[in-house]
Amino acid sequence: MIKRNLPFPFKNIILLFFIYLIPQISYSEEPLLPIEFIRVIKTFKTEKAIFSSPIATWNDNVIVGSHDKNIYFFTKDGNLISKYQTEGWVHASPSILSDSSIAIGSYDGFIYFFNENGKLQNKIKPGGGSLFTSIVELPNRLLVFGTNKRGIIFLNKEDSTSHIYPIKKWVHGTPNIIDNDKLVIGSNDKHLYIFDKNARLLSKIKTNGWIMHSAPTPLNQNSFAVGSYDKNLYICNTKGITVSSFKTKGRIHSTPLKLKNSKIVFGSFDRFIYFLKPDGTLFTKFKTRKKVVSSPVCLADGTIIVGSYDKYLYFFSPQGVLLGKYKTKGKIFATPVVLSNNTIVVCTTNGYIEFLKIKSMFAANN
Repeated sequence: MIKRNLPFPFKNIILLFFIYLIPQISYSEEPLLPIEFIRVIKTFKTEKAIFSSPIATWNDNVIVGSHDKNIYFFTKDGNLISKYQTEGWVHASPSILSDSSIAIGSYDGFIYFFNENGKLQNKIKPGGGSLFTSIVELPNRLLVFGTNKRGIIFLNKEDSTSHIYPIKKWVHGTPNIIDNDKLVIGSNDKHLYIFDKNARLLSKIKTNGWIMHSAPTPLNQNSFAVGSYDKNLYICNTKGITVSSFKTKGRIHSTPLKLKNSKIVFGSFDRFIYFLKPDGTLFTKFKTRKKVVSSPVCLADGTIIVGSYDKYLYFFSPQGVLLGKYKTKGKIFATPVVLSNNTIVVCTTNGYIEFLKIKSMFAANN
């Protein structure tokens, strides 16, 4: 029997079929959003990657930092108002303080304070190294954040004095206020720290992995959810007790989102977007093509939006049903921000900032 080899070009055609066509078939059930429901208002390109999550002011101005060392200020329509150049990467996300000023840290060690149009009001160098985290303001107006050298810093903005809780590892977890007056922040030493408003440590919770970016999200009174690099989503209380945990197959960088129906939504490096019941057990999940680093956000109509490293924004109903997806210009690390006019602003790791107008249509069908 004569064995015939297939011609080389034909072999290549078969190989291309398996590489390119089969993955498309596997994901063919994922609907793209029709163009009448999502419209690009404006696109802006920075010079470096964006890991900072944008925020919106009272008048829907948008502020975002970039690894090109600049802090950018835009109108709600995506027009550049101003930018300010620092001496280091701007990795941290901006925060809005009680006096309406915007605070944002840089790798150059400074905290910069602006008005909503980007006019510099002040800058302070706390002396704790590079600033990775966003800044949280306690009820007594102490500013709290983490650094790569000295630990958790409680800064008095008025006189620039500070109290430092020393930690030997980087503090890269995002701080948040729980139960009105308690501060919770995670660290690379694999602990969650709980403080009162006067910077006094109340308790700490041991995990088996770093807490990276994931901010504690308030659930019920005294309880919160937070993700860890040990692949668990933890539900804890402010007494320092872990109530429950949900195990994924990947690290959790995402900050969980609590929905109006009390479900909990978050993403994982295992490529899944998870919807948990209020008790922390699985309700449903959806697999994207790449890891999910960004955190979910919610439109006024209840639509949940989650970005993935596969460059897509995914749109879900409150019940976790995929409504559609939209391809952006790059991998999504930062969390999008939702403006009052149903515009979302999404940033990508190749430096793009996209302003997208979303037509409200989803929740009425769910």
